[in-house]
Amino acid sequence: MSFPHIIRSAIRSTSSKIALLARSTTPFTNRSFCSSSESEKNSTTPSEASYYHLSGGPSHMRAAVFWEPGKPLTFEDFHMPRPKANEVLIKTKACGVCHSDLHVIKGELPFASPCVVGHEITGEVVEHGQLSDSKIIERFPVGSQVVGAFIMPCGSCSFCSKGQDDLCEDFFAYNRAKGTLYDGETRLFLRNSGKPVYMYSMGGLAEYCVVPAHALAVLPNSLPYTESAILGCAVFTAYGAMAHAAEVRPGDAIAVIGIGGVGSR
Repeated sequence: MSFPHIIRSAIRSTSSKIALLARSTTPFTNRSFCSSSESEKNSTTPSEASYYHLSGGPSHMRAAVFWEPGKPLTFEDFHMPRPKANEVLIKTKACGVCHSDLHVIKGELPFASPCVVGHEITGEVVEHGQLSDSKIIERFPVGSQVVGAFIMPCGSCSFCSKGQDDLCEDFFAYNRAKGTLYDGETRLFLRNSGKPVYMYSMGGLAEYCVVPAHALAVLPNSLPYTESAILGCAVFTAYGAMAHAAEVRPGDAIAVIGIGGVGSR
């Protein structure tokens, strides 16, 4: 089962809970969120980046950068990231802070640095990469509200073709091993120097981010951006464990071991 399908299933099964959270005065205590302000876009090389503007919009953005363990994240200016074929530029509306982000920040999970972390995002589609498949453009038109998955399936490797998106070869070979997207390049370049910055998943702690289209699902207009950001990681992790690993059915008696950020979903 593909990740977008799992996300859609999780949305259906959790939409009422999210609506209740949205009406709460203290919706979350175990996760913090970053919401976007104004923003921009980035290119694929430093030379291209300096000439790239979002259509009718800015040419740069800000993002939170992890430099090395033990040092705080800093906000830096970036050229506007440029999506390539079958990638989508998202204006980030909310981004959760997952414990795996903290593992990277603490140095407990080795990852290329400097990098932008953050992989639980919601946002608005603002642009498609050139030569993108027309079906992708139709599915995610400009202005669409979307939610992203922390594992970003390429959609074409042997595992993705079998519906095993969580084992996507390109995701682990490129993003997790090198901090890039699937052409071996990052989409993030510092504005002042043009130096590359790596991406942990889509690098969601930014005003804009580039996401492979296969890692996106449409977010219903009835669901709020902030409370829905966890759909892309915490919720579908819990949903997948319940529906596919444990195969829980209505009426089953269960025990949840570890009522943390995932178990409480």
